[in-house]
Amino acid sequence: LVENRGRTLPRELLVDRVWTGGAEYVDENALSVTVKRLRGKLEETPSKPRYLKTVYGIGYTWTTGEKEG
Repeated sequence: LVENRGRTLPRELLVDRVWTGGAEYVDENALSVTVKRLRGKLEETPSKPRYLKTVYGIGYTWTTGEKEG
């Protein structure tokens, strides 16, 4: 995500990249749980993420953390 800052990466791509080799079937919920855990470690307020943003219906994007608006 950091290497692709500003680009939205689809959930399917992230699942394929993270769970490689030996993982025949990984529920996409595993990605949601992993993102939640990452936010818990990276974000000041995980419920209002500044860095790891969800793009509804598509996937996730990494932002610079600058305030919008």
